[in-house]
Amino acid sequence: MKWLFVLCLLLLCGEALSNFTFTYDMAMRCKEYLCQHGYSYKTYFRTDAVDRKQAKTDSSVVFEMHLAILAASNGHILLSSVPSPSSDPVYEIVIGGGANKFTELRRNLRRNAKASAKTLGVLSPVEFRAFYIRISEDGLIEFGKEGDPLPILTYMDLDPIPVKYFSFAAWNGVEAKFLYDCPLPSSNASGDANEVTPNSVPVDPKLSNSDKLKRTLLMGRDPAIPPSPEVAVSLGVRINSISYDAFESKLTTGVSVVMNWTDESMAWDLNKFNNVTSLNFRQGQIWSPAFYTFNSDSVNMLDAKNPELITMINTGVATYHMQTTINTWCFDYVTTITKWPRDEYHCAIVIEPWQVHEKISLKRLDQTSSAMKAFEQLDEVIQNVWETSSSQYIVSATSWNQMYASDDNSTHQSDRLVIKVGIKRRATAYNIVFYTPLLVLVTFVLMSFWTEPLNLNRVWFYASCTIIICMGLCYIDYLVPCHTVPTILILYTTVLGGVLFALLMQVALMTSLGERFCRTIVMQNVLTAQWFRSLFCLPPLKDCRVYDAINEGYLPQEDEIPTTRNVEQMEKEEVPNSEQREIAEVFDKTMFTIYSVAFAVMLGLHF
Repeated sequence: MKWLFVLCLLLLCGEALSNFTFTYDMAMRCKEYLCQHGYSYKTYFRTDAVDRKQAKTDSSVVFEMHLAILAASNGHILLSSVPSPSSDPVYEIVIGGGANKFTELRRNLRRNAKASAKTLGVLSPVEFRAFYIRISEDGLIEFGKEGDPLPILTYMDLDPIPVKYFSFAAWNGVEAKFLYDCPLPSSNASGDANEVTPNSVPVDPKLSNSDKLKRTLLMGRDPAIPPSPEVAVSLGVRINSISYDAFESKLTTGVSVVMNWTDESMAWDLNKFNNVTSLNFRQGQIWSPAFYTFNSDSVNMLDAKNPELITMINTGVATYHMQTTINTWCFDYVTTITKWPRDEYHCAIVIEPWQVHEKISLKRLDQTSSAMKAFEQLDEVIQNVWETSSSQYIVSATSWNQMYASDDNSTHQSDRLVIKVGIKRRATAYNIVFYTPLLVLVTFVLMSFWTEPLNLNRVWFYASCTIIICMGLCYIDYLVPCHTVPTILILYTTVLGGVLFALLMQVALMTSLGERFCRTIVMQNVLTAQWFRSLFCLPPLKDCRVYDAINEGYLPQEDEIPTTRNVEQMEKEEVPNSEQREIAEVFDKTMFTIYSVAFAVMLGLHF
């Protein structure tokens, strides 16, 4: 019970003593390091032995550091005897690891944990948390929070590592800010001007020949300034994919862009830099031409999907390759009648420099040039429903100002690259879907004209065709652009009108009104005309003799025995040949001829 009482007393005292607040004045007397490169130790700092000996709380301590961390989790501190250690033994302290849940001391980089403790919420993304590190002569390592009576981690190293360098890191996706070389907590509150604080110096990293050359070339250079008042840029554009939205009249083009230019101020002597022939630069390190699309749906620079490096050789010739997507408007309608789904469009893409104050003279790179072929394997080519043809040419600033005299182009003196694109839809599937029903429907309609006229079955057939066409036209509006009139719709509408007219005439001839019309004097004269009957291949008329007396002029033979015939049999053998049927036959033959010629002509014009 006595030990339990002492332990509780120590905990209460610890709570009272741990009321430590890292203030703004304390932070102002520290140095700052921002870590945004993930779990990678980039910069190493050399500890100053004289200042370290004076800025410590105990004479038995050989290394002492006071720092503060602002991070959501994963603050990493590396203590080593050499800069950029690989397999050398180090002390690595992970603060707030595992989503800010534990703290760990390791004897090697990323492994060999020696001490660990659960520290939920030890770091904060909104306030600095102050910590200390002490290493004594006998190898005792202590890490804890400022103001706490007990450290978070302790470890006795029998073979301590002499700490001469330290570095900081975070975690992928975590931004951490470290305040280091802070004075002792006892002097932080006073702010004495004579207080001694450590003075750690960043160590220049080991640079390769390329890195040394790159540092020399970039020193004092502004990447926003072009190398000369007028820069000659060779520009090549290859179309990798293309699609057209007929509803919005928008062309989406996936392109790969290759550009070459020369910056003589970036040239270097091979003998002075150990025969380094080429360098790679990131976007923003050196000047590079920026372009945008003049007729785009939005005013933005051409942005690369996967930013690549700029390659420069020793003569100062730079090459940059990028892949991007261009969205442009394309109104290619001379008339509202189109040949959809066998439609073709001719569009233009105008590429011009983004910066108005820069004067860039363009030269077109041919598709067969070595610069374009060098990146041919990297380009992602996508085949789709469109067959593409294109041509490119350069328009000078003077010619452009003459074409667009209404625009204020006095400040823009650069050339433009114009790409003319012709696209044609591969309409094989559309042809099967749309033209097969049309041809079948027209065939059956034409065949119906050779069936029995004045039949109710034909009325039902025409009505069924009308319903089918109307249903198809109701559902096709999801595919057809609403601001144009495709000729396929004109074909279907014409067939629908022809079927409705055939239905109307068929019903009209079957009514009493049609019977009275056929028995008029005009129609009787037309039907009895020999030229009319010959033109429509009607059967010849039979002469009918009228006798005043029965059997006049007829003498039966002696062996001829008159017989009587069945009235029902005579009615069955009698073939009716009324005026209505002849008019219906004439109408069928006429409609067959007109429909055949009209549909053939319209189909020929459509294709």
